[in-house]
Amino acid sequence: MADSKPAKRTDPTSSLARGEIMHPEVKPLDLSGISSVLTGITGWVIALVVLLFFRDDLRRSGYGWWLWVPVTGIALGLIGLLYCRRRWAAIQREHAAEAAAAQASEGSSSS
Repeated sequence: MADSKPAKRTDPTSSLARGEIMHPEVKPLDLSGISSVLTGITGWVIALVVLLFFRDDLRRSGYGWWLWVPVTGIALGLIGLLYCRRRWAAIQREHAAEAAAAQASEGSSSS
């Protein structure tokens, strides 16, 4: 009877332990956050429009304050949009400055 080596385990856990499973680098979809904030604002606008259809019923039931909830959401979303736009502009300026510095250092080193 020949000595048989134990079969190599192929389950994902043992592959991970041996370092054979590599996860690809995943880049974020939206770095600016602007589209996310716009989606939220759109949701609040839709909620406001729907609540406006039931405005009289809400007031009769004592829930007239519900109209102010989407208004507040829209206002906070606009503040968030302003913040995200300023932040994104600052990030873009920083990247442009880094690219200009890199280009300047390439130009001076090749002379």
